Parts: sequence; C-alpha cells; structure tokens
Amino acid sequence: MSASTARRVVAATATLTAGALGIMLYATAAGAAPTYHDAAYGISASGAAPIGATPSVSSTDGTTRTGSGGARSSDGSITVGGATVSAGGGKAKATVTGFSAFDGLVSASSATATCTNGVTSSSVSGTPAGSLGKRGSVAHNVKVKNGNGSVTVIAMQVKLTAGASTEAATINIAVATCAAPGGDASPTATGNPTTSPTSGPTGSPTASPTVTASPTKSPTGNPTSSPTGNPTVAPPTGNPTTPPGTGGPGTPPAPVPTPGQTKAPVTG
Repeated sequence: MSASTARRVVAATATLTAGALGIMLYATAAGAAPTYHDAAYGISASGAAPIGATPSVSSTDGTTRTGSGGARSSDGSITVGGATVSAGGGKAKATVTGFSAFDGLVSASSATATCTNGVTSSSVSGTPAGSLGKRGSVAHNVKVKNGNGSVTVIAMQVKLTAGASTEAATINIAVATCAAPGGDASPTATGNPTTSPTSGPTGSPTASPTVTASPTKSPTGNPTSSPTGNPTVAPPTGNPTTPPGTGGPGTPPAPVPTPGQTKAPVTG
C-alpha cells in the first residue's frame, strides 16, 4: 500500500469514527427522559365569586393522573354538577357537565377539551359563542400558547366587564394543556457526521481507477493499425506487421500461395 493510499484510509477511518461517535452521542441524548407539560381542570373563576381550578391535575414525568368532582362558588352563583380530568404522557382531557352561572344566564350541559402532543380540540353543548347581555361575552375553543411550548385549550370561556372594558370576572370551563414531544432540533445536528464520511471515501477511490484507462488504449490502438485484411491471422504474436508474400515466418500459412495454384491449371 502506497503512502498516499495509507493516508486516505486513515483519514476515511477517522471520519467514519467521528460520525459513529456523533450518532452514539445523539442516541444517548435522545434516550434521556423527556419533560412533559400536561395539565387539566374542570372550572376556574375570578371576580366577585372566585373558584380555584377544580378538579385539577398535572403531570411532568409522563405519569397519567386523574381527578373528578363538582364545584360551587361561595355565593352559589356559579355551579358545576361534575367534572372528570386527566393528564400525562403528552395528553390531557377535561369534561364538565351541569355548568350554570348567573341564574342560568349562561350554561352548558356538557363541555369537553382534549390535547394530544400539542394538538387540541373541544366541544360545547350550551350557550352559543357571542355577546352575553351588554357587558359579557361567551367564547368557545379558546387556544393559548404558553411560554414553555405547551398549548392550552379552553372549551368555554365567559367574560364579564365592569364598564370601560374593565374585566370583572372570567370563567373557564373544561381546560386542557399539553405539549408536542421535544427534541425536534437535535436530529438535524447528525447531518454533519453523515455528510463527512460520504464525501471523503468516494472522492479518492473513484479518481484512482480512472487513471488505469491508459493501458486499455495501448492494446486497442495496435490491432487497429495492423492490416485489416486478415484479422483472424493476426492475433497478438511476435510479428503481426510482416507484409504478406515477403517470406516472413508468418506468411506460409497465409493465402499467399493461393494465387499461384489458381494460375497453374489455366496455363496447362
């Protein structure tokens, strides 16, 4: 093996080793436990009749947690008959039944919010979205993007104002939060190890064999310059260029005597 070939082999081996090491490091990082941002609750209310998030669950380790129960404000103006919630493993769901507020001004027989790996959906059977009197509004399927990358969906949101657009109360019904799986940017880093070994080995071996084309030109040039009349008699022997009829060692088997034989019978 020549010195240049040895250097190419060493360089290619080092490149492949670096690529394999990069893939191993990525596999180790990818195998780390992911962090989850999953949560769900049935109802929350702010203002004169507050209600903390009830029932409420959250999960950051992938374990699914569940909860259930009803809720009622201290003055009885806001009530929820029942709610079931679950969160964990990139999923969250909240279902509420029997919601009523402000003496039935706004209500919902059922409301559901679901979130799976950052994809949300919701449904409401109750007061339609739109204005609620002169100082209130109802919204369905409200989506909020959070700072940690998670997404929250609120199946039903009721807002009341106290005048001059000042918020007096906000009620959220059936709320679910989750996030898409993390680590999407890491795999792109493995592009560098992949391109290095490919461009290294393929360049050197391909250039070397093409130089051997010169020997193939040499043998093909000589036969074409030899006499074309007797291709079968002129295999690559010692003297393929001896002209016929000159008495050379290769001429006796050739068809040189044939003209003499055809001429003799005519004179006799």
